[in-house]
Amino acid sequence: MSGTTAAPLARQTQMNTRIDAALKEAGDAVLARLGYSPSAAVRGLWQYMVDHQEDAASVRKVIEPGAASALSDEAARKASAIAGLRSLYAQTTYELGVSGYHSVDLPSWDDLREDWYDERLESEA
Repeated sequence: MSGTTAAPLARQTQMNTRIDAALKEAGDAVLARLGYSPSAAVRGLWQYMVDHQEDAASVRKVIEPGAASALSDEAARKASAIAGLRSLYAQTTYELGVSGYHSVDLPSWDDLREDWYDERLESEA
């Protein structure tokens, strides 16, 4: 090379996986038609998961499209328990006369998560 320096390659690892033969052949054909290799597809999937790790539903939709919208029994149980707790919280604040905390004023889970992240960042600083 004349006057150029190549960037060092990132450390790489090899993955071995089992996949249905017909699905692999069909997938390989699609990838080839689009100009990608199976390795490029796996790297793309891994990068997508890293980039969207806070959005579990998005990752599930890519990995398992048919199951992404259905809650598991455990997730449904937890969602029901959380809804019950939120209702109990609202009822308790109402009965105790705590002003400013009615059911419509309850923070969203996104707000709670953001507050948690902010507190965590402040404690690590």
